[in-house]
Amino acid sequence: MKKGGDTDRYINRELSWLSFNHRVLQEAQSADNPLVERMRFLGIFSNNLDEFYRVRVAYLQRMASVDAKAKTTLGFPVVHTLNEIEAQITRLQSEFDDTFVAVQKDLRREGIAMVDEAHLAPGDAEFVDDYFRRTVRPSLVPIMLGRGVEMPELVDGEGYLAIRLTTAEAKKKLALIQLPSHLPRFLTLPADQGLKRVMFLDDVIRDALPRIFKLFEAVHIEAFAIKATRDAAIDMDDDLTRSVMAKMERGLKRRSSGEVVRFLYDRQMPKDMLQALLRKLELQSEASVIPGERYHNRRDLMGFPDFGRSDLVHPAQKPLTHLRLKAATSVMNAIDEGDILLHYPYHKFVHVVDLLREAAIDPSVRTIQINLYRVAKNSLVINALVNAARNGKHVEVVVELAARFDEKQNIRISNMLKEAGVVVRFGIPKLKVHAKLILITRKHQGRVRRYAHIGTGNFHEKTAGVYEDLSLLTAHSDLTKEVAKIFDFFENSFERKQYKLLFVSPFTNRRRFMNLINEEMKRSKAGKDAWIRLKLNNLVDTGMIDKLYRASSAGVQIQLVVRGICALKAGVPGLSDNIEVRSVVGRYLEHSRFAVFAGDGDTQVYLSSADWMTRNLDRRVEVTTPVLDGGLKAQLADLFDHLWGDNQKARRVTEDGDNLPAGEVGGGPFLAQERLYAYHADQG
Repeated sequence: MKKGGDTDRYINRELSWLSFNHRVLQEAQSADNPLVERMRFLGIFSNNLDEFYRVRVAYLQRMASVDAKAKTTLGFPVVHTLNEIEAQITRLQSEFDDTFVAVQKDLRREGIAMVDEAHLAPGDAEFVDDYFRRTVRPSLVPIMLGRGVEMPELVDGEGYLAIRLTTAEAKKKLALIQLPSHLPRFLTLPADQGLKRVMFLDDVIRDALPRIFKLFEAVHIEAFAIKATRDAAIDMDDDLTRSVMAKMERGLKRRSSGEVVRFLYDRQMPKDMLQALLRKLELQSEASVIPGERYHNRRDLMGFPDFGRSDLVHPAQKPLTHLRLKAATSVMNAIDEGDILLHYPYHKFVHVVDLLREAAIDPSVRTIQINLYRVAKNSLVINALVNAARNGKHVEVVVELAARFDEKQNIRISNMLKEAGVVVRFGIPKLKVHAKLILITRKHQGRVRRYAHIGTGNFHEKTAGVYEDLSLLTAHSDLTKEVAKIFDFFENSFERKQYKLLFVSPFTNRRRFMNLINEEMKRSKAGKDAWIRLKLNNLVDTGMIDKLYRASSAGVQIQLVVRGICALKAGVPGLSDNIEVRSVVGRYLEHSRFAVFAGDGDTQVYLSSADWMTRNLDRRVEVTTPVLDGGLKAQLADLFDHLWGDNQKARRVTEDGDNLPAGEVGGGPFLAQERLYAYHADQG
């Protein structure tokens, strides 16, 4: 990966993100992965890239439009960064296309073929036509783009077919058809001589074009995929007379018509046809016009059918019942006996739902407080909270309306909760609430007892099946008292609270982590063992990176597992000699955040909702908790050792952001996520 910017201390964050997405693409290329899973990794790569354009590229384009000499927070010229992004994505897209072809060839050898409308078997015509007439045709709205007809506003991220009709008189007409996004992207065809076949919805429509446009008696019809990606920023106005929810709803409407930041088209489209479409679209000069392949929105490959072939997907791993909860009649009683650490997706997320369900009907429970960032569409968590309110419990829910791309869902659940009598709050002005907290207050025989959840992931039972995350369940009185202070802060944000155990952004997370690093530096200078092990999604904040550099120079040994963006340069002589960075991209998305410090003869372990990014440390409400139980501290140390020892899915991230194998295989293959399932199963 090329260097850029005016500093040698950091990796450009945007190029580091592209390096992460390259790791995803490497999984699609890996013969160790089952074939359908490889196809699905291609879908993840494509989905990631869409979001990158909607958020990061859009942000940089806005900066460049205001000031051509603007620099990023890490000191990289914005215009140069945009040029580097385009060059990197061009290379990655070419690699993606080659991989897509290679996976298709491998699938064909397994008796599965992707076919288009030009390669249907003789008996397919009736089947495809029937599917089109019954299922597809009612959802199509062809638009003729003649003179005086404005180009409709392309919906962000949706796929379209741009169509050109040529009549017998050599006249050309343009038309547009939006692919129905509510329909499956793939149509499975009847088997042909033992060959299982699938075709894109796009090709079902292409096959029907002569019938759709028969009125024009065209002698030639051409169809090419196009797609627009729009700026995903939401402009929340400062109108004090409007409620937070009303502002968000208004902002969402504005987002739908945000500036186009990428226009993707089939590279086979004739140049004159492309120019005609671009004139109709009236694109801003900063927008990226990018040639692509026959199919766009290949994020839909995440749902590629498996044809019932268990050998082409990952073996099923049924979530485990936590040992402490196997025979427990009450989750709260189990927590009374000692802290519990849940590790998803290895453990069942339903344990958290059971905690809320139990609280909803327990006569001793007085209040349930929770903050929500993202939840499932038909959320069991929401159902439990509604049930609690209907049972007379005082339920308070802090909803973060500004959870990107989940804003509509969060508005919907807020209304649902309000209707059930739940007290709904919308966080803190100018501070996004990203903590993962539950507090249950129980009063029995005059004695108050609190139970808390402090975690790294959202209360989302669907993503808990594929996102690796951690939840600490505790009744430790000092911890639960401080969690109660945070919920008080949500209600009275003008009051500054003091926290002895918890680190809370935007107040103390940065300072407390800095102090922990300082302690390791002192130990190193005193000739004692000094080391730091840190697992994050993203490491971008320059203050924290510079502190790690200083710790490295002081002799502290630092191991970092960073799944996504890492702006820190590892292994640079004189700067970061004692730092190594690895990244694990595998079957599950590594999402938990925790830190392990050598301590002075007593290992210190901290679980956090916060990445080391400026926004998380300074502009969000994030919570870090110490892990106080010795057995749980040992478990988290084991977890880190598993990830560090992975020689199958781990990559060593170089000072230039390149992805290299993590190390030689010694003693055989070691796949961390597979071994962790066995680790938890053995404990059970």
